[in-house]
This record gives sequence, C-alpha cells and structure tokens, in this order.
Amino acid sequence: MSTARPGRCPDCRKQARHTQSSYQRDLDERPLGSHRVIVRLRVRRYFCDRKSCSRKTFVEQVPGLSERHRRSSTGLTGWLRTIAIELGGRPAARLCRRLRLAAGRTRLLRLLTAPTVPNRAPRVLGVDEFAFRKGCTYGTVLVDVEADRVVDVLPDRTSETFAAWLTEHPGAEIICPGPGHRLHQGGQGSRPSCPGSR
Repeated sequence: MSTARPGRCPDCRKQARHTQSSYQRDLDERPLGSHRVIVRLRVRRYFCDRKSCSRKTFVEQVPGLSERHRRSSTGLTGWLRTIAIELGGRPAARLCRRLRLAAGRTRLLRLLTAPTVPNRAPRVLGVDEFAFRKGCTYGTVLVDVEADRVVDVLPDRTSETFAAWLTEHPGAEIICPGPGHRLHQGGQGSRPSCPGSR
C-alpha cells in the first residue's frame, strides 16, 4: 500500500483530500537474474475537489516507480526504450525475449517518441540522405553535429525542400553535407553567406 501523501490532480495540480477507492496494480519490473519480477502495488484513487476541473477522479502515481497508463515500472520502461532506440522493432523484440522481458515489437515502437523540432537550426548542421525504401523512396536526415542528435527528417531529398527548411529554421552557421549533390545546391542556394557550407 502506498503511504505517500495524497496526490495532486494531473490537470489542475490541486492536492486531493478525499479518497474514492483503492485497487491493486501489477507492474513488470526489471528481471532479477533469470527470474521475472512483478511489483504488486495498492494505489489510491482520489476525487479532484476543484469544481472547475474536468477531471473528477485520478489515481496516485509513485514517483520513480509508476507512470500513468503503463504496466511496467519506470526503470523497465527506460530499459525497453533504450533497446528500442538502439535496435528498432524486430531485433529489439528478439533481444527482449532473450532477456526474458515481456515486450513485443509493437510495444517497443510505441515507446519511441519523435524529437521536437527546434525553431532554429543548430549552429553546425549535418545533412545526409537515407532510404525509406531502398531504390524507391529517399529522404533527408538533419543532424545537430555538436549535440550528436537528429534534428529533423525531411520527406524527400530535393534541394527545394532543404532550402525551404533552412528558410523556416534560421541559425545554421556551418552546413556539413553528405555526398549528395542536391543537398550542396540547397545549402548554397538558400544560405549564400554561410561560411561553412561547401
């Protein structure tokens, strides 16, 4: 049974005073050796006392252990997200089976969230092509070279699309293009004063 102080409404942030009910919640946790670990947690459901709030009831969350709408602990969810990022769908699901983690490829892919696209381009922008489907459909990946992370993915590899992206997201001082000639033209055409684009 959780002994934490009454929770706060996730919408209006008012602290609850009245308990509606409690129930048992089972959370998958990281395995201990070859043994599956399940955390059985009794959580409380509270009334939201603020009349203007649209949420009438809510369930408490245990910080560092549970999240809304998840059947696994935050620790296990972090493991699964890391595996999904590194390996993708089917290979990640195969590794999870070997590690005795209950996670299929669909669940793993749901854990991935698209990064938010910043309003400004990074100072050093890496640009390269990749295949959505080899031989058929290609796109452009934009990378913040200094932070080593993907900034955005463009739906094609045309210089017009890249030039439009640069216009909407100013700030790139250096453009590091891949071997595609279309991207060289897009960078030079839209940013003639950019000293680092070649």
